[in-house]
Amino acid sequence: MFLKILKKDLRRKKVMNTVLLVLIILASTLVASSSSLMYSTSSALDSFIDKSRVADLNITLADNPEYNGAVQDWVRNEKRVETAYTEKQISLSLEQIKMPEGRTSFSGNTSLVLSAIPEQVNLIFGADNEPYTLQQGEIGLPTNLMLTSGIQTGDRISFQLEGITRTFTVSGYFKDAFMGSNLLGLKRLIISTEDFNEIEKTLAENSRVNLWSFNAVPGIEPTELSGAFAGADLPINFEVDKSLVAMSYMTDRIISAMMFAISLFLIFIAFLTLRFTIVSTLQDEYKEIGVMKAIGFRNHAIKQLYLTKYMGLSLLGGIIGLGISLPLTGLMSGRTSQYMILPGGSISIIISACSTVAIIGFILLFCLLCMRKINKASAIDAIRQGQTGERFKASRRIHLHKSRYLHTAFFLALSDVLNRLKSYTSLILTLVLSTAIILIPVNLTNTIVTPKFLEYFGTVGADFYTKTEMTEKSVDEIQREKAILSQSFRDKGFDVSLTANYALLIKYISDDGQDNRRINAQKNDQDESIPYLEGTAPILKNEIAITSIMSEKYGKQVGDTIEFEMDGKQSTFMISGLFQSISNEGYGVWIARDYNPKVISAYLFSGNIHAPEEQKAEIIKDIQSQISGLNIKSGMEMLGETTGGFMSQLRSLNALLTAIICIITFFITSLFVRLMITKEVHGIAVMKSIGFTNSAIRLWQVLRILIIMAASLILGVIAANTLGGRLLGIIFRIFGLTKLDLVIIPLQVYVFYPLLMLAVVMLAVYTSCGQIRRVQIWNMNKE
Repeated sequence: MFLKILKKDLRRKKVMNTVLLVLIILASTLVASSSSLMYSTSSALDSFIDKSRVADLNITLADNPEYNGAVQDWVRNEKRVETAYTEKQISLSLEQIKMPEGRTSFSGNTSLVLSAIPEQVNLIFGADNEPYTLQQGEIGLPTNLMLTSGIQTGDRISFQLEGITRTFTVSGYFKDAFMGSNLLGLKRLIISTEDFNEIEKTLAENSRVNLWSFNAVPGIEPTELSGAFAGADLPINFEVDKSLVAMSYMTDRIISAMMFAISLFLIFIAFLTLRFTIVSTLQDEYKEIGVMKAIGFRNHAIKQLYLTKYMGLSLLGGIIGLGISLPLTGLMSGRTSQYMILPGGSISIIISACSTVAIIGFILLFCLLCMRKINKASAIDAIRQGQTGERFKASRRIHLHKSRYLHTAFFLALSDVLNRLKSYTSLILTLVLSTAIILIPVNLTNTIVTPKFLEYFGTVGADFYTKTEMTEKSVDEIQREKAILSQSFRDKGFDVSLTANYALLIKYISDDGQDNRRINAQKNDQDESIPYLEGTAPILKNEIAITSIMSEKYGKQVGDTIEFEMDGKQSTFMISGLFQSISNEGYGVWIARDYNPKVISAYLFSGNIHAPEEQKAEIIKDIQSQISGLNIKSGMEMLGETTGGFMSQLRSLNALLTAIICIITFFITSLFVRLMITKEVHGIAVMKSIGFTNSAIRLWQVLRILIIMAASLILGVIAANTLGGRLLGIIFRIFGLTKLDLVIIPLQVYVFYPLLMLAVVMLAVYTSCGQIRRVQIWNMNKE
């Protein structure tokens, strides 16, 4: 009997059941995909780092006997070091590399080294996750260099190294947990051991560096080793510990975390819709429930009847969703799998399946909670359809006769919304959440894809940037180079002002001398600076600015003093301001304008064009074509190189979410309108009997939803711009930002996306009002 009743219900309520099925499919698809991606970019990342044997601390030093002996002495005396390894590398510059014809040059903001295949630590792997191998005459490139340059397997790259030229055939890309992240600015090119040894013999000492890798004894954190090595007082070229390596893959984690959070929002929307349909079904079938109770059915038997349908829909939706999630996960993790070893297919499928089973379980549990009303219904109450005819609360009345300009249809719509606001709760919450889900990623994308986001990496805003030079020079040498470059711009007719931006590695000295740490420091030769959360930019020699993360970590505030070692001299500085940085786990300092370091380890020039804003893009193209060798990049190009493929991933996610939310909004609105019209057949028949036309009744329905939509859009926009900013701030705090200021584009946030949502809702309302024509005057006599 239950099966017959179930079949009849499925045939009679096709639209309702179809909408529920679509929601369950979408929710299970996104949850299964996002949970698999979360696993891939968290535990899989840890597994990849462990499999690659990434050392706890890695530093590079010039290859000379003095430094090598000092490191060896430190290792012998440092009890926290379990093992130490050394690997020779060759520093490269872009001028030494001849790219294949038609390929894009490597980024000037990426430092390059030539290395043999590592054998002990910091291992690399091939495209199929196998240990990487090369033949003589072959070269391997990290994934991101091949993707950004367009180099293909079989291309030939030449190197001009101190009078010798060597040409190699590109064997393919390799996966590098140590230096493979987009956010790490140092990349290694791999050749065979035989080729490396031949080249190394012909090079001068200043072209060679040593990569020292240290593993800590069990129980010692990598940051402790970094602090201990800071006491060695050696001029480090590059330093990264294992925790920073893991942090550099933040973009993949952000994408997967956002997908998972959005999946939870969609599940909540699905539950709201489920509750609305269950409550509506129980209200419509109160008489049938009363009859079943009158003839002896118990509560659990009646619940089993309804639960059977929702169990069937949940199982069907879950299975379809799981099936869709598998190729979707593969599509979204395709880029990640190019530079990271992801878990095998069975593990990913198991995680997706477990997530789907959990969703089905939650849906059935939620259905049981919504059916508690059956327990309270008696046979008499149910026969009366739960209505006693009594009202104990005054209605929110508005008067048509008191307003000369109030249209009748608008009066009916507004009166209905005000007096039955509780019945619209599910639709309001759904529309608010849908609006927020679309706008939060849009705001994040607008924040990240603007050159202003470069300020979070410690780069002062400018119209264009030159390549980064990783070489030790004095400030005077850099200023002479700047003067020559400025003259070159003037000779070619470009009205440009240049700024020299310096970077150097300094050492923080803790108050007790035990928590020392090497930190990246920056300054420029102008008064320009990055935004400050508190205080002001440092000006005097004894002033300095630190990040908010350092302020929290070391208990230092604006006006306090702090110790740093710069140019081999330990000095006390007063903290003039606090800023924030997304680089190096949020650790960084800004040096005062009046402080001139003796030696700069890296520098670049930024330029501001004195021309109208709309002409700057064309001027930058002219500069790029006329002044070669500087690898000049616009702010957007610089940001793209810094963040890798993160911007394209965000845009793809926005497009996917917009499509999904529009589909969900259409179905839910359509379902809501159809159910409301079904409940109001008697009232619609009465309206027709007193002269209302089909178009007037349809206008009433449209205006009713339009009022709800307008209020929901306002609430959704407010939620996205306020609560969404806080949610994103929590995510980015992990990577060093204590305050994220969202960039809100009014035309998108307040016009385009609200109008898109409004169009979808109005289309759903219009297509769902067709059943109004089928209501006849004699329907007013039906119960």
